[in-house]
Amino acid sequence: MLANPSQELPPDDGRWAHEMKWDGMRVLAVVEGGRLRVTSRAGNDATERFPELAGLPEALGCDAVLDGEVVALGPAGVPSFELLQPRMQARGATAVQRARAAQPVVCMWFDVLAYDGHDVTPLPYTERRSLLERLELTGPHWQTPPAATGDGQAALTAAEQLGLEGVVSKRVDSPYLPGRRSDAWRKVKVSAGQELVVGGWLPGKGRLDGHLGSLLVGYHDGDTTADELRYAGRVGSGIDDRTRVRLEDTLRARSAERSPFVDAPRLPGAVWVAPELVVQVRFHEWTGGGVLRAPRFQGVRDDKAAAEVVRET
Repeated sequence: MLANPSQELPPDDGRWAHEMKWDGMRVLAVVEGGRLRVTSRAGNDATERFPELAGLPEALGCDAVLDGEVVALGPAGVPSFELLQPRMQARGATAVQRARAAQPVVCMWFDVLAYDGHDVTPLPYTERRSLLERLELTGPHWQTPPAATGDGQAALTAAEQLGLEGVVSKRVDSPYLPGRRSDAWRKVKVSAGQELVVGGWLPGKGRLDGHLGSLLVGYHDGDTTADELRYAGRVGSGIDDRTRVRLEDTLRARSAERSPFVDAPRLPGAVWVAPELVVQVRFHEWTGGGVLRAPRFQGVRDDKAAAEVVRET
């Protein structure tokens, strides 16, 4: 289930609970017959990438399906998507163990979809939340962060003070709607950043002549079709040399003859690609012209589908 972006908190009328929004990788953990399978939001198997979760079947002691966010905590205890990148990209036992040694992860659980063979998605949020808390999933590799009903502004202020992304507000009577974006869940951010779709790239200058200098990114909205993008600007800051090589290889395989953007300005030298790759970008704000101000690349999001990317702030 996905939350709708919102500029404002819902009313404090007792019908909303508020949780912290975590900057990480959304996962579903399926425990069945003592075995664990972890999948990303895009439905890809991510079990191998996060061996920290291997003890979940024993901790639960029953079959269950849990919804959560895998995060990499920085020195100050704040989730960092940049630190999570090597864990998301690691493939193969050796690479995964090396990445784990350099940066462990923690999963923040916030919902239950099934428990002991029963589908609990039709239950209201309050009942699912109560069940989640009874599971007592607390330890070095996973946590169940608190949720509070009412006083959304206090939750948003706490998120800002803690350096978190924002809050997710959920109707206390809402069922869990798998695969759907619902206004019963709303996300309000305190920092500017979101995923965007790559529609092309521009070569750099100097030592980067002929190589990737900046990504041309965009987003979908209600006025475009699934294969069109609204132009959001160029992103060059934050791309290191190793990532640049990987991005060049990835984008070369997606080359296209025409721009996928419906409103891009003239960009001499631009190389167009099929709008399939999703990246995470931090930025200062949106300009009046609808492009990013001071954007910085944070990483590739292979856990999200390009067609789902919309402007969130």
